[in-house]
Amino acid sequence: MGKAVNIKKILIEIAMILVAVLFVSPAWIVLTNSFKPLGEILTNTFGLPKSFYLGNFGYVLENMNYARVFLNTVLICVFAISITILLSAMCAYRLSRWNNKISNVILLVLMASMTVPFQSIMLPFAKICKSLGLTDSLAGIILVLVPLYCPMAVFIFQGFIKSIPKEIEEAAEMDGCGKVATFFRIIFPLLKPATSSIVVLFTLQMWNDFTLPLIMLQSESKKTITTTVYSFFSAYSMRWDYALTSLSLSILPMIIFFLFMQKYIISGIIAGAVKG
Repeated sequence: MGKAVNIKKILIEIAMILVAVLFVSPAWIVLTNSFKPLGEILTNTFGLPKSFYLGNFGYVLENMNYARVFLNTVLICVFAISITILLSAMCAYRLSRWNNKISNVILLVLMASMTVPFQSIMLPFAKICKSLGLTDSLAGIILVLVPLYCPMAVFIFQGFIKSIPKEIEEAAEMDGCGKVATFFRIIFPLLKPATSSIVVLFTLQMWNDFTLPLIMLQSESKKTITTTVYSFFSAYSMRWDYALTSLSLSILPMIIFFLFMQKYIISGIIAGAVKG
């Protein structure tokens, strides 16, 4: 019996290792081939580079205008996520404490909007944005992203707020806090675990979003990292050295961001478990 259990654990571990290799292999191919000239990529795709060739990075950084597109992407993510978190937290707080048929209907409508694929509304959406003058503007795409991401954020916040005892708010009101002060001084700080999760999830989604920036941002000075990476892929010529290097430069900031935010996510989970 003991041997059978050990064999089962070994098989599970082997399966998990194979799955991990399967998921890591694309990133490995992209990163290693970024340091190879085109000829070596075609002849030695999966191996380590013979010498760390940095010419690809110089060419890509210059032609990609990396500093500009990086700043554009960061500004979009920071402002869109900040506004989304603030509005969604307030909305979720009101819906959680209201708790009647009207609030349930509003929540149901918000949840239903999450089931609609963006591709199905893409064309009328683009026409509406153009008629409102929101295209080719960083402020415009931020205003568009907020309502697209708010339903998911409200859903996450609303579930977390329900676990916060109402007695905390009642004690704050007895001390003279109004509804707004109670929310910002008591409730919102307690939402740190949910906020951390939303920041990580939405940053990854917005950073890697390709369709919406492609539709809304046409000027070279307004483009994001994903749409600029696309310019290195052509139907008539394929420079894998430049294309893979641009992908590496787009992935690296997210890896650093995730490593930085990991401790906040873990501490948030622990805090939520202790509170629960």
